[in-house]
Amino acid sequence: MPRGENLPLEPTSDAVPGSKPLSLDEQLASLQIPPPWLDAVTTSYDTSNPWKDARLEIRRLFSLNRPEAHREGIKLTWLYLQKDDIGDGHEYAMYTLLGGEPLWSVRAHEEYLNKPHNETPIHAYLSLASLYAQFGEFQRGEACLDRAMAGLPKPPWDVMRKADVLAAYGDLYADWGQAERAKESYSQAAHLYPTAKPPYGGHLLPRRAAEVQSKLDRLTFRSLQTASLKDGQYRDKALGYAGDIDVTVTIQNGRISEIRLKHEEKIDQNACVIIPERIKASQSLEVDGISGATVSKDAIVNGVFRCLKQAGLE
Repeated sequence: MPRGENLPLEPTSDAVPGSKPLSLDEQLASLQIPPPWLDAVTTSYDTSNPWKDARLEIRRLFSLNRPEAHREGIKLTWLYLQKDDIGDGHEYAMYTLLGGEPLWSVRAHEEYLNKPHNETPIHAYLSLASLYAQFGEFQRGEACLDRAMAGLPKPPWDVMRKADVLAAYGDLYADWGQAERAKESYSQAAHLYPTAKPPYGGHLLPRRAAEVQSKLDRLTFRSLQTASLKDGQYRDKALGYAGDIDVTVTIQNGRISEIRLKHEEKIDQNACVIIPERIKASQSLEVDGISGATVSKDAIVNGVFRCLKQAGLE
């Protein structure tokens, strides 16, 4: 897969057609960091600025959703990493993923998580588990989530974080083809979210529960081909990375004829354009994701799903 492009994440392989794909370990063993292309990337950004300013520029570059801007963002991240001016380092792992370099991000996450931490970096474990799953390393992903569950913070954050980990287990098991385990994890997460009492962000917990419930409900079907949908326009809201995504689905002659989104997603790897197109083209919610845009993709699919339920999807 070409690096830095807005394409679905797939395990890469240098093997000849018809041969066995390279394992993740084999791909990591041949991974060169930094990659050769980084030398050719230029930036006009003044790297004497502190990291707190540079990280805003990097996120701006990623929000442009262009391969050359992604690479410039990764270049800046790498330059600040070499200066050892990059906070605790978690953004190095995050930005290689957001910049479209999933294999590099696996390595960066592993290095970050191997460092000592005063508190368990739950989000990093969840992110690495998702990456492992996308490379087909489900047992490794499960082990990551086990470590996250074993390191839950103390109250008042414990219940919400436990729900986050349970939702991640659900995603992993769903991708793994273990539907019953996915249902159990999603069900527990949906139940826990409304009971959590974090110091802030509590107003979003019912929405998180609804998103997880949508994933749970979606496990009951795989295709829209046999669905009987009523013509009309249907609207719903989904919780994206940057806030609400307003979804409008038009059904014409029993099929999805249009999907419109109103949103404030910025670093979405063009998911807000690509995912609706894929759903419409395939007339299915089982569409490929996009590296670095999992939250946006899930939100769009969940929003469309709830619109379709209004249209009579059972």
